Amino acid sequence: MKRSWLLIVCVLLMTIVTACGNNPTSGTNGSEKEVIKLKVADSFPTSNYLSSEGIVFFMDRVEELTEGKVEFEYYPSEQIGKANSYLDLTLSKTIDIGYTSYATDRLPLTEVATLPGAYSTSKEGSSIIWKLMKGYLAEEEYLKNGVRPLYAVALPQYQFVTTKKPVKKIEDFKGMKARVTGTMELAFDELGASPVFMPATEAYTAMERNTVDGVTFPFTSLAPYQIDSIAKYSTKGANLGSFTVVYSINEDVYQSLPDDVKKSFAQAGDDTVEHLSKYLDTKNNELAKEFSENIEMYELSEDESAKWDQALEPVWDRWAEDLENRGFNADETIKKYQEIRDNLN
Repeated sequence: MKRSWLLIVCVLLMTIVTACGNNPTSGTNGSEKEVIKLKVADSFPTSNYLSSEGIVFFMDRVEELTEGKVEFEYYPSEQIGKANSYLDLTLSKTIDIGYTSYATDRLPLTEVATLPGAYSTSKEGSSIIWKLMKGYLAEEEYLKNGVRPLYAVALPQYQFVTTKKPVKKIEDFKGMKARVTGTMELAFDELGASPVFMPATEAYTAMERNTVDGVTFPFTSLAPYQIDSIAKYSTKGANLGSFTVVYSINEDVYQSLPDDVKKSFAQAGDDTVEHLSKYLDTKNNELAKEFSENIEMYELSEDESAKWDQALEPVWDRWAEDLENRGFNADETIKKYQEIRDNLN
């Protein structure tokens, strides 16, 4: 009988010790501290500043603000899905947070910041689009599609990079095939080129195989996508339009988070917009000087720049008309964007 009781006591002790050993984290008072783990995925190589100074900065900031209560599993470089699949992957909860910039069929109004001449610097454009997104676009299109934007950053103005010849006059665009993204498809059509829409990940191969005659990129994206290794000419200071980087979280996942974590996400989003936009502006200027050693950088004459700007004016109306016909409130979006821009300056 004594041996039986002794065996029972030993089994109970082992069970208690094992259970304690499986606690994910223990607080100072010995109580269990639950760790929230979230999956994040995008198409950027880790060498891209949009990864290292963007989403990585955001994740580090959240972990810091929550004191380790939130941890992330990060899948860059299209490890999970192609660039245009992240909205669907986020909605299906295959991932919790995704890079949703290429979901323009369902989230088109964000592209207002990509229109030619929408802003001058990344810091200016990011301040405008992030304020618009938090106050209007989140309700107007993101939450309707089951996701919530975590941060949005407008990239420096895109330039036209070529291999065979420079494009210094508007007439030089005629017959050229240009890799574009977003509203630059409309812009290059107005300039007389043949726009070819494709993700950034496909640009190098298209340029190398002469599928396109040139590509549109900010200087900060040339090296990450190896464009600097084959480019010979590039505009500088042209107002061709740009691109907005947006990361979104599944709304159901977001609503399941504790209030203090939601607050930390909001703070991390604001901090990332501020940090990344400033970084991109500084880096863009540095890289323009660095690349000029191997790439012929040229600025348009004042008269030629005015011709390009005039040719690009119809893009805003074309973009708005197309979206209005599809049932999107593009006119209202432009109005709100311009109001924010006017009050910012």
